[in-house]
Amino acid sequence: MALLHEGPRAGATSNAPRWNVKGNVLLQSFPLLEAMSVVLLSIVSGMVYDLVSFGHFGEYGRNFGLGVVVAALFSTSAYARGPYLSSEPRSLTSQIKEVVLIWTAVFLCLSVVALALKVGDMFSRQAVMLFFVTGLGGIIFVRLGAGRLFASLTRSDMLAKPQVVIVTQSDVRVPSGVVQAIEASGCEVCQTITLPAASSEGSLLECMDKLIEHVRRRSVDEIVLAVSWADISLIEKITAHLCVVPVPVRLLPDHVVSALLKRPVVNLGGTRAIELQRAPLTAPQLLTKRLFDLVLTTAALPFLLPPLVVVAALIALESRGPVLFCQRRAGFNGRTFKIYKFRTMTILEDGPVVRQACRGDPRVTRVGRILRRFSIDEIPQLWNVLKGDMSLIGPRPHALAHDSEYSQIISLYPARHKVKPGITGWAQINGCRGATPHVYMMIKRVEHDMWYVNNWSVWLDVTILLLTIPRIWTGRNAF
Repeated sequence: MALLHEGPRAGATSNAPRWNVKGNVLLQSFPLLEAMSVVLLSIVSGMVYDLVSFGHFGEYGRNFGLGVVVAALFSTSAYARGPYLSSEPRSLTSQIKEVVLIWTAVFLCLSVVALALKVGDMFSRQAVMLFFVTGLGGIIFVRLGAGRLFASLTRSDMLAKPQVVIVTQSDVRVPSGVVQAIEASGCEVCQTITLPAASSEGSLLECMDKLIEHVRRRSVDEIVLAVSWADISLIEKITAHLCVVPVPVRLLPDHVVSALLKRPVVNLGGTRAIELQRAPLTAPQLLTKRLFDLVLTTAALPFLLPPLVVVAALIALESRGPVLFCQRRAGFNGRTFKIYKFRTMTILEDGPVVRQACRGDPRVTRVGRILRRFSIDEIPQLWNVLKGDMSLIGPRPHALAHDSEYSQIISLYPARHKVKPGITGWAQINGCRGATPHVYMMIKRVEHDMWYVNNWSVWLDVTILLLTIPRIWTGRNAF
């Protein structure tokens, strides 16, 4: 026999009167109010401009049409980004940023269309700018006011909340936080039905009949199934029984599928697939990063060549040996390349054992100590950037001997090679620079590198580049 019990009732502890309006209906009315305010502000802006400029009200038909178009574009774009109202209000800053971004994008698109169709003369620039400013302010006012009103009504329990029934199995663990998530969305779990572990046709039919009767009697708005995805037969039977009621039936992921559904779903030919791992950078992002490297490198080289010649001369005068030091490093996708640096030591190591430089290392020359202190020895790696072996920004490449050592100790270490290595990186500006005599120091560096890999953007590269200069000047851990 199925086990039926009442779910938590939000209004059970409150004596506040409820309006006969459900929260989801109110949610759907707010975007309409927003669109109406946009149209009204378009008309008012045009009328105010005509009154100030010409002393009388002009034809408002064009302004009405403009308001309708802007409201439609704005509402569509805003809806695509998800609902802006919930029982928990979003931060003021995030709401304003989103409104400004979408509103500006709508006007830019309309400007391009107006220029292409040569219809810009139909509207006064001053009137349009007035509409842009007043409309932006009006939307922000409506959004903030509506959000706080909805949150206040939800907390005071004055709204009739949408009723939700959860159907689960005794041997299936309902994902934690399901009830809390449903209630946070403004709904109320009015009943939970627990099916026996092994349901016969008779017991399942009896249970479904009681559920259907409850849905019709209590005006239930939604049914949520929390059953095992492996039991396809049970899911199909429940769906077949519930086809007689006009309410949505939704299937929650079980604990096995839940982790997979957090991954992106992509189109793969005529089917869809769950993306278990994505490339850290898409093709357009790779192109953007490459252009960023090429433009900055080619712009900087003419200014750097004269001092680099001086540095090369100082190295040659102080000690015998090549001016440049070449060493094999692991780059993008683990491919080996030769990195170029100014020689700062009396030895040239590139074998199975490479000893890191330490404070007061006798192998470092006097000129080399200055070069290492301010990372001047790394400048020849701009040639690696031009060749495409490296990027200006990325995880610092290490000697192959160190790669082999740390790959055995730190599981995420090889994942640093998902992007091209860089002359400087997120780890370096956060103090993870120089020798790593202790494993925890390399672990910290890897954590910073992985954060960069997972959060790359052009602005992040610009930020790292700008912060590199003051970090170099402090010179911590550089010897």
